[in-house]
Amino acid sequence: MNTLVPYRTRLFPNSEDELRLIRNELAELLKTPHFSNSKRYPALLSYVVEKTLAGQSDELKERILGIEVFHRPSNYDTNSDTVVRVAAGEVRRRLALIYHEGEVEHAIQISLPAGSYVPEFSRTVLLETPDPSIPADTALDQHILQAKHKELTPAATPIPLRPNWRNPGVALAMVVLAAGFVALFLHLRGASHQSSVDLFWQPIRTSSPAIICPGALVRSTDSPSGMVIAQRTDDYPYTSIATTVSVAELVNSFSANHIEYVIQPTSSTTLADMREHPVILLGAYNNEWTGRLQNDLRYRFSADPARQIFDAINPSTTWMRPASLPLREEDDFAVVARFHSKLTDNWIVLIAGIGRNGLEAAAQFATTPRYMDLLNQQQSKDWASKNIEIVLKVKVIQAKNGAPSVEAMYVW
Repeated sequence: MNTLVPYRTRLFPNSEDELRLIRNELAELLKTPHFSNSKRYPALLSYVVEKTLAGQSDELKERILGIEVFHRPSNYDTNSDTVVRVAAGEVRRRLALIYHEGEVEHAIQISLPAGSYVPEFSRTVLLETPDPSIPADTALDQHILQAKHKELTPAATPIPLRPNWRNPGVALAMVVLAAGFVALFLHLRGASHQSSVDLFWQPIRTSSPAIICPGALVRSTDSPSGMVIAQRTDDYPYTSIATTVSVAELVNSFSANHIEYVIQPTSSTTLADMREHPVILLGAYNNEWTGRLQNDLRYRFSADPARQIFDAINPSTTWMRPASLPLREEDDFAVVARFHSKLTDNWIVLIAGIGRNGLEAAAQFATTPRYMDLLNQQQSKDWASKNIEIVLKVKVIQAKNGAPSVEAMYVW
């Protein structure tokens, strides 16, 4: 007796019925929570699908998408403004979640291949395989004569198959399945023993990749220091060595802990980006968004030129670098905060120092278990589900950092 085996095949629509099926699938995708709660990702997915169905896939280039979908000016810099790449990556992720984790069988599937903005379409069909009891030559002839493709509609009922325990392939599949259960058990057991670093970064593990947003400066004769915060129109912003080191600390930690991220300069990060993605702000006096978003915090950075950290509840409490000591010997102070922003309605992590030593110490603190364990010593474990802010002090000797220590902490 022949067996019907479902498999997927590429679909190149060339009829009204096929176009209708793809548009119906697109409409169903846009109703799912993965897309219905966003404006950016449905807009991109709808645009590339409709352009492809209209035979205009050659127009699906990054710059055109930036202009048509995200309303960027025609001369915008695609190197500094990565909105299309970030959004496309997120669309790919959400499609994968729908198709690989969902319980509903999709007769049509839409995918966005990596490195391309042209979607691909596929359909589920049933292939009739020959009866294994028939001799090979006869089976081959029978297969050639009888095999045909049949569409599997959403209402179709999956065909139950009785496992053949003597079949080596089935036995191997059961071994793999058992190994999967063991791996799941170990994962769940490990989840109950999360480190302080894991707990701190847990809210950042969302379906959207986090944006690491380093501060940047540009040269200016209007500033006493010769530098000002970079703006969107500035072509060549500068990033300090301390900021670069801090980015490297985060990248190493995120890669080890499988946290998805993109790196996007402050000057090209918009409020819309922050509403769609959790953001890690690096830097205080070189990061425009730090000044805008720190109003949610208790411990804040004073505006230039009074470089200090102050307590918004008790303004007389401040932390500043002692001017009586040489720069290479001054203690530095920093803030590490994780909070849900009222402005963006999303998670923000702030890692910033008064000076470069403070910034480096803050990045190291936020990615090092033995430092983050200080939170458990000074707070009950419920800090992991709340907003938290820490003021750090770092001893500087010959321009080198000592171990950071906790000066103050606030959980709300």
